[in-house]
Amino acid sequence: MSVKKIPASTAEELIRPVWVRAVITAVFAVVAIFWQEETVTLLKISLAAFFVLGATAVWDYAKIESVPMALRGPLALGAAAWVLSGIAVLFVNTPAAAAVIAAVGFGAMGVAELVGGLRTRREFIPAREQLTLGAVGVLTALGLAVGLGLDPHGVLGIAGMGVVIMAVLLLISGAGLLHDARRGRAHAG
Repeated sequence: MSVKKIPASTAEELIRPVWVRAVITAVFAVVAIFWQEETVTLLKISLAAFFVLGATAVWDYAKIESVPMALRGPLALGAAAWVLSGIAVLFVNTPAAAAVIAAVGFGAMGVAELVGGLRTRREFIPAREQLTLGAVGVLTALGLAVGLGLDPHGVLGIAGMGVVIMAVLLLISGAGLLHDARRGRAHAG
């Protein structure tokens, strides 16, 4: 079975939002790994920043013309869920409440990416990455739901585990898009 390549023009369009999401995700992963404070305030701010900034990158991806409508809709709903989760988490005062909101955010985006990826994986090659990201999002949500009794550091640790995996996937995806775009430019010129 041959490996299907992403058309260079599509890769060119997707590079920026994928790399922006990769960087946002990697920064949150670093915070989750190295954060030593155990305060609800820092947990809330880091989750809010991740969800709201991540939602902008997902929205930028979803509004690209080459992205099929069957993927755009779920991604837009996932981005909306992330924005709402990012805002809502600022108004809670316990690690358990933050974990519930984070679980809802990760779960909603995970399901959105799974649904969109399943609908479009055959005709839109990049949608296959949504399947993996969606699965990681759903598993992260389940982990947060199980860890409701944890302290702020534990909640961030569970969220961080999923986000580390997402960051790696997004960085690989971004590198692949750069390669496909450069390959297309080399063949065109």
